[in-house]
Amino acid sequence: MAEIKCIDVSEWQGSIDFEKVKASGIEYAILRAGFGREASQIDAEFESNYKKAKASGVKLGAYWYSYAVDVADAKKEAKACISVLKGKSFELPIFYDMEDNSQTKLGKATLTNMAKAFMTELLKAGYRVGIYANANWFENYLDYKSLYGTYYVWLAQYNSEAEFKCDVWQYTSSGKVQGVSGNVDMNIIYSDKMIKSTSDTSGEDKTPQSFEVAALQSLLILSERLGIITQTITPIDNKKGKMTSSAILQMKKSLKMAENQTVDLVFIRKMHQAIVDALPKVGDINGDGKVNVKDVTTLQKRIAGVEDV
Repeated sequence: MAEIKCIDVSEWQGSIDFEKVKASGIEYAILRAGFGREASQIDAEFESNYKKAKASGVKLGAYWYSYAVDVADAKKEAKACISVLKGKSFELPIFYDMEDNSQTKLGKATLTNMAKAFMTELLKAGYRVGIYANANWFENYLDYKSLYGTYYVWLAQYNSEAEFKCDVWQYTSSGKVQGVSGNVDMNIIYSDKMIKSTSDTSGEDKTPQSFEVAALQSLLILSERLGIITQTITPIDNKKGKMTSSAILQMKKSLKMAENQTVDLVFIRKMHQAIVDALPKVGDINGDGKVNVKDVTTLQKRIAGVEDV
């Protein structure tokens, strides 16, 4: 796709004339929805920006600025964000903004888990999600490799080029756009999968093909959690991307089938049977030779993905 310019704005830009923004050739904007763990911390201009942008035809995403100190706090921020976004539709993902200096002492593992916790809550609520950070954060404070390709990545780096692969690149904070007083952040959108058609305002892709892929992914996720395959999957758009394709190939190999991308009823039935066969084999979690209530409880958590064992 062609590179698409996008602005991101907050209350710091004051009142914005989105009709002029659209007339200047900018068709996409990412709005700050708020910050912190309370819905009362909504950005002062968010409601106004949303209404005016929608009226002008500017397509929107949003972001939530984090001050969280642990995973539980990140989940609270997610709930606050969801509350603020309720009833609104977006053509771009919702991003978790991690850049606050007070968080750097928490360490890369904790910060990455916080990001994933926030985005998981948004995914559960039906939103497409991403992570925003600057190059320093992706280098030193977040596990970039575990984030890029699984979630949308919005990189801030004021440089001649983006040094990390990303779906959106924020390349300056001193842009000039008609309709916005003073400076404004400028971005380039690289990923066509990130842009949702305006004809679908539900937050979900409801085509039959999307449902079929979602069902396939569910079986593959179960297979991974039962140890049949190793490829993890985090659905973003219920599209058969690289992770799903890799999981299909691993499952085909496990089932001693031709290793290709064909998905038919024979494959589905064999995969289902493999899952059924695996349940008693992995049921003895603690290895004491019998399956008891504790084993079953642990297995339920493993399948649900709420606890690593």
